[in-house]
Amino acid sequence: MSPPEQAGQQKEPLNDLSRLLKDYLYLLVPPPSLVRVIEVSGNENATVRELIPLFEKNAALRHFMLKLNFLADKIAQWRSEVPENVDYEAVILDRILSLLGKNPVRNIVACIAMNRALGANLPRKLRDPGLSIDYTTQLPFALAAEEYCNEKKVMHSDMAFNGGLLYDWMNTLLTRKKASVDQRVVVRDAFNEGFAIARVSYRLAQQMRRIRHHRFVFGGGLLVPIGKIPMSMIFSKELRERSWAKLVEDCAGHPRGRLAAMSTYEARRLPLRHLEVSALVASFGETFAPVEAAIAAVDHPYYLDAIDPGLAALAGLWSVARAAALMPEGRLSLSISQENFLQKSGLTLEAVKKVATEARSERVG
Repeated sequence: MSPPEQAGQQKEPLNDLSRLLKDYLYLLVPPPSLVRVIEVSGNENATVRELIPLFEKNAALRHFMLKLNFLADKIAQWRSEVPENVDYEAVILDRILSLLGKNPVRNIVACIAMNRALGANLPRKLRDPGLSIDYTTQLPFALAAEEYCNEKKVMHSDMAFNGGLLYDWMNTLLTRKKASVDQRVVVRDAFNEGFAIARVSYRLAQQMRRIRHHRFVFGGGLLVPIGKIPMSMIFSKELRERSWAKLVEDCAGHPRGRLAAMSTYEARRLPLRHLEVSALVASFGETFAPVEAAIAAVDHPYYLDAIDPGLAALAGLWSVARAAALMPEGRLSLSISQENFLQKSGLTLEAVKKVATEARSERVG
C-alpha cells in the first residue's frame, strides 16, 4: 500500500482506496442467515419457530446447532426418543429452538458466523468434537449495549445489540488480520466513545418535540465513531505523519479542542473521513442502512436539510451528543450549526450540559 498524499506526491487513486476498504471490511458483511435471525429476534410479533425454514435450508448451520456442547446430553436424550422412521434432526432442531428462544439463538448464530469467518473452532464432520460457544466472550460489545438498554429501560435494545455487534465483528476482523495490541485498543476506545454518544443522544431525544427515526437513536449513536477502527488499520503507524495514530496524537492537545481539530486535520491529511467509514460499516447487514447518511453527516448535519429533514435532525442530535459526551465537564461549546439544531429541537444548552453530566456520572459496564 502506498501512503496517503504527502507534499509533492500525487493523491492516492480512489480505486486503490476502494480496494483497501474492501480488503479490510469485507468480513464485516454478515451472512444472510445472521441477518434473518437478527430480523426475527428484533420483531416482537415473530416467534422462534419462524427460523425453522432457515435451518432446513442451511445444512451447515443446522449441523453446528446440533453439535452444541452445552446441549449434548439433551440432544442425545431427544434422539433416543425419536422413532427410526422420523427425521430426528427436524424434531431435535425444533426442540432446541423452543428451549433456547430468539435471543440466545441469535447470539449462537452470530458466534457461529464469526467462527466461520475465521475458519476456526467449528466441527466440520459428525465425528468431530462438539461446538463450544461462549457468546459472553465473543459478543461483549453487543451484549453490553443490549444489557444496558434492558436495565435502564431504553427502547429498542435490539438495535443497541445490532450496533454493538458490529464492534464484535471488528474484533473478528482484527483477529483475522493479526492486528497489533495498539489496534485492538482502538476498538474498546471507539466503543466507549460511541456508548457515551448513544446514552447522551437517547436522553436528549426524550426531551425533543419530535424526532423521526427514533428507533435508530441509541444504536446509530453507538456507531458514530466505529470508522476509527479501520482507519487505524489502513493508515497504520508505519505511515508516520500520515498515520491515524499521529492524527489522534496531534488532535488530543489541540487548543481548539479535539473534535474541531479532528474535523480539520482529517480532511487535510487523509483521503477520507472516519465518519464516512462509520457510515459504510453501518450499512452492512441492512439494519442501519436507512440512517447511514446521517452518520456520515454528523460533522455537517445541514448537508441533509434539503434532502431529508428527519435524517438532518438525527445527524444534528448525534453531533450535539458527541460534543457533550466528549468535551471536558464545564467546557462545552457548540458550533453555529449545533446551536441552530438546539433552537429547532426545543433544547437548551443547559439541558445538554445536564444530560452530559448525568451520562458521565452513570456507572456502566
